[in-house]
Parts: sequence; structure tokens; C-alpha cells
Amino acid sequence: MNKSQQIEIILGEPQAITKAIFNQGIKFIGLMQPDGNLLEINNSALNFSGLNSSEVIGRPLWSAWRWRNSKLTQKKLQAAIYRAAAGECVDSQVEILGNGDRSLTCEFLIKPIRNQQGKVIFLILEGHSLAEADPGVVEDIATIFDSEARFRIMVDQAPVMIWMSGVDKLFNFFNKSWLEFTGRTIVQEFGHGWTEAVHPEDVEQCINTYTDAFEARSPFAMEYRLRRFDGEYRWILDKGTPHFASDGIFAGFIGSCIDISDRKQTELALQQRAEELTRLNTILTQTTAMLQKRNQELDQFAYVTSHDLKAPLRAIASISEWLEEDLAGQLSPENQHQLNLLRGRVHRMEGLINGLLEYSRVGQIHTDLSVVNLQELLQEVIDSLERPLSFQMKVAEGMPTFTTKRIPLQQVFTNLIENAIKHHSRPDGQVTISVQEQGRYYKFTVADDGPGISQEYHHKIFSIFQTLEARDRKESTGIGLAIVKKIVETEGGTIHLDSQVGVGSSFYFTWPKQF
Repeated sequence: MNKSQQIEIILGEPQAITKAIFNQGIKFIGLMQPDGNLLEINNSALNFSGLNSSEVIGRPLWSAWRWRNSKLTQKKLQAAIYRAAAGECVDSQVEILGNGDRSLTCEFLIKPIRNQQGKVIFLILEGHSLAEADPGVVEDIATIFDSEARFRIMVDQAPVMIWMSGVDKLFNFFNKSWLEFTGRTIVQEFGHGWTEAVHPEDVEQCINTYTDAFEARSPFAMEYRLRRFDGEYRWILDKGTPHFASDGIFAGFIGSCIDISDRKQTELALQQRAEELTRLNTILTQTTAMLQKRNQELDQFAYVTSHDLKAPLRAIASISEWLEEDLAGQLSPENQHQLNLLRGRVHRMEGLINGLLEYSRVGQIHTDLSVVNLQELLQEVIDSLERPLSFQMKVAEGMPTFTTKRIPLQQVFTNLIENAIKHHSRPDGQVTISVQEQGRYYKFTVADDGPGISQEYHHKIFSIFQTLEARDRKESTGIGLAIVKKIVETEGGTIHLDSQVGVGSSFYFTWPKQF
């Protein structure tokens, strides 16, 4: 392996610096401040000592490990570091005591980093003298280690969690954001240690996704729950991509993670809402189908019932007329009055049946749109109604011409005007029809100067079969205003009454300008 290959590997993979050093017989490598406090240390040194980075980073080199002849060695190291900080390269021999009964006698080198005033690098070689190493390796490692340190500082400042893995699939780097999120040390996360914080239900999926992408050398994205430092599992979006050295050699994976718990909660809420809407839509569809079926049955019932009821009514009316003809001159005034009442009840019943049929058909019969000149339509309605000659009808100027459903609108005006005439207390009464524009609607008013309606009855008049006068005094089915209300609301409008006893009544309804 030549020098340029070593440099490329080290720059492409954070832990490759350790492998390059091993190839030169170097066991330990680290970066220090001039006072000897450690800034960086490689995994080989940590593994040998049984320590983790948090136990040694920030401590002086001479107190971070156990040494043979401890006091003498510490003094030797202090002196070497101070000399190196002044620009001198120092080498000597030391014996390091490791984890358990392990020990290591080796050469060590402490050297200043070029262009980084005050920083020094130490190298400890096992089984080789410094003279046997490639003369350029130490210089290259010093430069590369400084680049590595700057890289780590940069990624530690990143607002996202960053990890890296090597060609052995094992994870070998986690930035500060990751460690702060999990509350674990970097040593705990190395290899597959990071999966210890993954939710048990998500571990298999995480490993399989990563392994498949690693084998295919392809990017991946996965979501899983990761335990935060406070014990709460948070949803994480993890995106990984393969990275390669400058010569195209695969060097492992690098990935970034963000907390997407808030987004997942929103997605879950939207999913639940969508499921609920789907369920409600299904119910609505079923209900609509059922209502359509019921409406068809009611229509059929209404037609059959009306036919069956009208036939005997017509027979009763005919029989009363035959009786009157057969008994002409023999009927007492009282009997004549009773026959008249009988025919009146028959006509009322027939009107009630017709009214019910009309009410049931509202909104069910398709009506084509047409251009309606309302001034002409109102004149047709007025001319078709019976009223005393002294009764005045006034239509205000400005009646619109617009595209609408002519027949339903004509029914509304006919019922309201006829109602005003029928229930007026004087033959010289007056009905006034006016209009106002109200956004997307026209607001029409049908006002009279009749007896008025008491406030206590306002909520009843639009109900079916409701009348305010005895039917013997004034024939009424009590369906007219109910039909008006149903038509107006079916077409998207509203209707209400304003009335005072002795002053008159005003019916207001809105009608869409166009459909």
C-alpha cells in the first residue's frame, strides 16, 4: 500500500485511519492540546485500555492511561508534549498497562501538527522502531488526522443525526446530535450497538433494510422508532447512501436521520380521519340508496292511495248531486245545508290529497332551466288568481330577468300571493311584491296589509296541515306554506315571516341568481 492509497482511505472512511496505522505497526494515535489534554483518540487505544472516549477525552495523556513506572513515565510524557508543542519531534519507549493483565511495550512519537499552532499528535508503535516506518507516513498521518478532526467538528455541528459504517457493514461513527439524542456513548453505538435503542418491533426491519442496501450498494430510506435519552420512542427517518473513495473503491455507507414524530402523528390522524370518512361515506351511500328506495315506495304509495281515495270521493260527490236532483223541492233548508257541507268536505279532502301529492313531488321532478322575465311571470300569476276587483296588486320596479327553474319559482309566488288574498280581512286589501340583490341570491318580499299573525304562531305556519282559522270558516288544507318552504329550501334558499297583528304580514325568501 503506497502513501497516496493510505491517504485516500483515511479521508474516505473515518475509522480507516486506524487500519492504515496498523499497517505501519502503529497501535495508538491521538490529537492533543499543548497542555496534553486529549482532543481525539482512536478505537485501538480505547479497546486496549477498556475505556470509552468520554473517560479520556479532555484529560491529559499522562493521566488517561496506566503506565509502568507511572510517575517517571508521566514526567517523561509531560516533558515530551511541551517540547513537541514548541515544535520539536520527540520519541521514546514506554510500557502501557491495559485492560485486565494486558501490557504493551512500544515506541512512541509525539510531533507538532503543521499549520496548526499549539496542537500536537502522538503515535505509539508496537514491535517496530520509528526508523522502520515510511518516512512520509508520520507527516501524512498528522495532516490527515487534523482533517479528520475538522470533519468531526463539522458533522458534530450538524442539526441532524449522522452515522457512518465501514466496508465490514459495522457502524463506526455517530455525530454529537445522535449521541445527545440517544444519551448513549459512541462506544455503546459502535458495530450493531445502535440497534439497542431501536424499538424491538422495528429492529429486524432496520437490519434487513440496511443489509439489503449494503449488498446492493444502493441508497435506502427507512422509518423506525428510536429511544430518546428520556426513554420515549420517537419516529426517525433514516436515509443512507453508499460512499466511495476517489479511485471508486466502495468505502461504506453514510446516513442522516431526523425526528419525524410530529409528522407521523399528523399522518396517523389524517389516516384515521380518512378511514372514518370512508366509513361514513359507505354509510351515507347505503343510506342514500335506502332513502331512494323508500322515496320510490312512497311515490308509488302516494299515487296508488290518491287514486283509491279519489274514486270514492268522486262517488260521494256524485251521489250527493243525484240525491239533490231526485229530491228537488222536497229538501228542507237544513237538509240542503247538510248536502252542501258534505260536498265541501269532499272538495276539501280532494284538495288535501292533491296537496300531499304536490308536497311529495317537490325536489323529485327534474325541471329544466330557462330564462325567466320575472315581471312577466308575476303578471301571469296575478292574472290567474281570483280576487275582489278592489284588491290591489303592486309589483315593484326592477324585477330581474335571469336563468332559473321557472315552475318551482312560479309555485312559490302563486302560493304566497294566493295565501295573502285568501286570508285578508278586507276586499280592498293590498299585496306588494319587491326584490333586493343579496350577493349570490335575490331576496323577494311578498307583503300584505291584512290582519297579521300573532308572534306565537310564527313557528307553526310553515308546518304541514297547520291553519290559523277554522276550516269551516275558510277552506284550507294547511299544506300551501309547507310546500313553499320545501321548494325554497330544496333550491338552496331560505324563507321567513315578519308579521304583526293589525299591521300585516311580510314573507321573505331568497332564490339563487343562477344554478
